[in-house]
Amino acid sequence: MGARRMGIFLRKSGGIILGVGGAILVIRMLPLYLWPLLLGALLIWVGWQLYIYDRYYW
Repeated sequence: MGARRMGIFLRKSGGIILGVGGAILVIRMLPLYLWPLLLGALLIWVGWQLYIYDRYYW
């Protein structure tokens, strides 16, 4: 049970970190080029998917 709880914590914190990193990338690089914007949006999406993983797959 402790390992599952640790896995949930790691997955959610990883999702939050990726989401925040993606948001920062989008905000800082918005006027420059399209590629950083797309990468930031991808990181936000991947982070959110990691964060909500337990709700749909457990």
